[in-house]
Amino acid sequence: MTTDHDIKQQLARQAAELDKLMQEEQGLEKVLASGFKGGLGSIMIIAYILATLLAVAIFYCGYHFFTAEPEEQLFWGVLLLLAFQAQVGTKMWIWLETNRSSTLRELKRLELAVAKLTT
Repeated sequence: MTTDHDIKQQLARQAAELDKLMQEEQGLEKVLASGFKGGLGSIMIIAYILATLLAVAIFYCGYHFFTAEPEEQLFWGVLLLLAFQAQVGTKMWIWLETNRSSTLRELKRLELAVAKLTT
């Protein structure tokens, strides 16, 4: 009976430790900031600058599209679509890189938790 009780206590203690590890609350700002940590942090800064510049380009091309003569609207419309597609691609890369960083961090936590369980 004591062995059963000891096993239950040890399992409950380990489950509490795992719950504590997994409970870390993260808002969107913390998730996005985690993309700057790691080897590609400098590229992430460049990607955010590029996304900002592309947003300015979208507004600039959109303004010219709606104020241009009908002969020039095709030119500004194509530039608007190209800038929009480039920004979508940049933001998708940013999100994927942030997700990769978050997934790696969670895998490391699980690795530590498994290591604690085996010792």
